Amino acid sequence: MPSYVKIDTHDTRHVTLQKGFNLRWPTAGGGADFIYVCSTAEQVADAANDALAGGCRITVRSGGHCYEGLVANKLPGEEGLPLAIIDIGQMTGMAFDEARNITSPYYRTAPKYLAWLYGNDVPRYRFRIAAGSQNWAGYVALYKAANRVIPGGSCYSVGAGGHICGGGYGLLSRLHGLTVDWLSAVDILVPDPEGKALLPRHVHRRSDGVDKQLFTACCGAGGGNFGIILNYYFDDLPKAPEQSYWLTLSWPWERFANAAQLGHFLRAYWQWFSDHDAHWNSSAPHEANGGLFSLLKLQHRSTGDINLLVQYTGVDGRVDGEGQTEPFERFIQHMIQAAGSDPHVSPHHILHGPVHRHPAKQSLCKASDPLQHARLMDWLYLTQMINGSGSNQCGKYKSFYQITNFGTEEIDAIWEHLYESTDPALSQALLQIDSYGGAINHFDHQGSQTSVAQRHSLLKSQLQVYWASPEHEQACLNWCRAFYIDYFKRQGGKPYADNGNYEGCYINYPDVDMKYLDHQGGTLDTRWLELYYGRDLARRLIDTKRAIDPHNVFRSELSIPLSVP
Repeated sequence: MPSYVKIDTHDTRHVTLQKGFNLRWPTAGGGADFIYVCSTAEQVADAANDALAGGCRITVRSGGHCYEGLVANKLPGEEGLPLAIIDIGQMTGMAFDEARNITSPYYRTAPKYLAWLYGNDVPRYRFRIAAGSQNWAGYVALYKAANRVIPGGSCYSVGAGGHICGGGYGLLSRLHGLTVDWLSAVDILVPDPEGKALLPRHVHRRSDGVDKQLFTACCGAGGGNFGIILNYYFDDLPKAPEQSYWLTLSWPWERFANAAQLGHFLRAYWQWFSDHDAHWNSSAPHEANGGLFSLLKLQHRSTGDINLLVQYTGVDGRVDGEGQTEPFERFIQHMIQAAGSDPHVSPHHILHGPVHRHPAKQSLCKASDPLQHARLMDWLYLTQMINGSGSNQCGKYKSFYQITNFGTEEIDAIWEHLYESTDPALSQALLQIDSYGGAINHFDHQGSQTSVAQRHSLLKSQLQVYWASPEHEQACLNWCRAFYIDYFKRQGGKPYADNGNYEGCYINYPDVDMKYLDHQGGTLDTRWLELYYGRDLARRLIDTKRAIDPHNVFRSELSIPLSVP
């Protein structure tokens, strides 16, 4: 079998393959010395062990969409240590067997003479997804082979490797939960007792002891903490929808005269989900709204308009039953009335990044006729339509989960930084506020089955700013950080859960700023783990780290530490 491809500084591909999707990384002189390109699990193990034998720190990349330099950048204080990226993006594919005959090559049965004590009940599954597979390829394979879906992300080129173990959140999550809520097992390479090499291990939902801890950590604690995941296994997955509606509405900023009027609109957005979220899976078609997913893009005034993007399907994956479209229609009517003006129907379907103004004349959507303007499509092709990744450029991101409604301070921060700010560098800046809750909040409230602690929020937000010119970087970073500090000024500039309004941040939207009390990285915030995992779960993850990786082989700026900060 061909070996992995090892790329060093003499290879013409080296500069390119140092990078992922976010061209902000690596910083000058701080990138990987080696990139190992692997297409099989065996190659991954061989490559990682070769890198470790050569004295390298190793990181792993599947799709390459890490927001920070956790994969591509050397660590502060370790600039002299060689860095090797284990690239598993070519290790792709999906296996399906309705009879549940898929097994792991790494599951170790007990020897025959101990079988009477330990048993030899080999775990079996319906699905196996290789960790290098990308979202769109996975959706197509699952749909064509099994008519199933994972409720994961919409960006086609995000790899399963980091996406799933960080939670796996997407447009079907209000209806079906997070991807890790369905996860049954993983194959993972973990350090040997000396931390000198990696060994394969299969851990699953019915494991016990340390293996159970490791499996739970793989269900939401993010990538690069404990080892290299090779494969994901599922006992079952939800049936794929047949039909969906898609609608994008656009309001110019000029429709909102002041912060109070914008605040009325935002509070109405939260209120709709507060009033209707409990009926996400109602047996009454006119109430069941779990298949409604919305993205509210509050863009900087120089970037574009305020856009509301909505996908809707019924709880049975169809939209043609009696009363089945009522949740969708009521939501659109509610938002139009809250805005106080009819929006334009936008031709855009961009989920990732800013939506710039469309020069063509657009029709107006009135509260009485949202279905006339919505596009009805086969779900698979709608998913293909919206699955872009945006432009390869530099970006900075921050996130937060929101439980309660918007306060005056939050609305004032939005108005100040999106409307009143005039910096020309902010031509691609926005706050995106996604719907949350539904099935997500009705699973695993104590965090005992997954490592996702955020199970009470109604909204999930992401602050984003992009730039292509290096001269704009500092202005964009300053804007992003100032916005966040002002938004959470009542609680130290971060979404701590102390006052019950927020539930911290999403580990798949990592932000190194969260680790420190200042933006220079000089003073550690001893509570930073709480932001991503909550206090109790963070302590359990530290215990798992000590048991699985006591030599801290897998480390980054935001990796699980060996002790409480």
